[in-house]
Amino acid sequence: MLRFTGDINLTDWDFNVGTGIGSRIAQGFDPFLYLNRTGEDCWIGNFEGVASDTSCRIGHASKVFRVSPREIFRIRHFDVYGFANNHAMQHGKDAYWNTVKALESLGCKVFGTSKIKTVNIEHQGRLVTMSGVCIRIDEFTNEPGYWYNPEYIELEEELHKQPEDAFKVLFIHWGNEYINRPSSSQKKFAHYLIDIGFDLIIGMHPHVLQGYEEYRGKRIYYSLGNFVFDMPSDACRYGAIVSVDLGGLKPVFKEEYVWIDDTCSPRIVDENHVPECFHFSFLNEALKKEENSEQYHREIRNEYKKYRKINRKNILKQMCLHPRSAASLIKDFIKRRIV
Repeated sequence: MLRFTGDINLTDWDFNVGTGIGSRIAQGFDPFLYLNRTGEDCWIGNFEGVASDTSCRIGHASKVFRVSPREIFRIRHFDVYGFANNHAMQHGKDAYWNTVKALESLGCKVFGTSKIKTVNIEHQGRLVTMSGVCIRIDEFTNEPGYWYNPEYIELEEELHKQPEDAFKVLFIHWGNEYINRPSSSQKKFAHYLIDIGFDLIIGMHPHVLQGYEEYRGKRIYYSLGNFVFDMPSDACRYGAIVSVDLGGLKPVFKEEYVWIDDTCSPRIVDENHVPECFHFSFLNEALKKEENSEQYHREIRNEYKKYRKINRKNILKQMCLHPRSAASLIKDFIKRRIV
């Protein structure tokens, strides 16, 4: 089966450089430890971070969201990675392409770049095409190396290059962070993507689970949440795996819930162990709301504030473990608190 997951980050971040996921990987840790992977399955995830020995940034900033390729060679990786997201250019153009090269040298297929927007694979006797795009604003460059904010005509042109009988997947980085449902305009855009010919939409970026819907007999998953990420909020620790069986006349879908444990390793968990507010039945109902109101945008701001509050508490708790000087950390913490 095809096995789709959400956001995967294998690096340290601002306040845990030296103790985060990337540093633990360097010591032999494998965050995919608890996954039961067989040769018959094809695993696909969003690589959200940079794997390069170079950075355009200096000092502490050069270590955040970046891991050495030598370190990620220790892990049994996914078969396919999308690499179109708003952190991909954090360390510059050279680091972006170094990451692509590193992943490909591991035997992974990489898609969503400006050079390789789409990859083709054979699976269960079917041709599967996977296209990757990011429609988030990039804070690090005006010229991303990935497929960035295309015009509608560009999406249609890329789709029309693909064989008519292929199962066409769009892996898309979109939406608002920390809220459990998309806006109405995002839903309309998703329907357009199905209308032009995509068979499956896999969304990510919000870092929390959102619902899925069937439109014209096709599936749209608005956000699969996190898969490997060091984020302290409960909402950010529940994600999903979407399995697609292409063995029959029609694709068969299965959703499994994932909980990210304290080591940032995803574990498949039964629905009974997942709070109801993260169940797809709950989230799918939330999708039915029309969301262009001021109330919706206030809720986005409130969810963001809620996450930042939890995150600040976690930073303070972990500060004694951090290799940076206390003065430097406190200065950075206060700056973030004010902003």
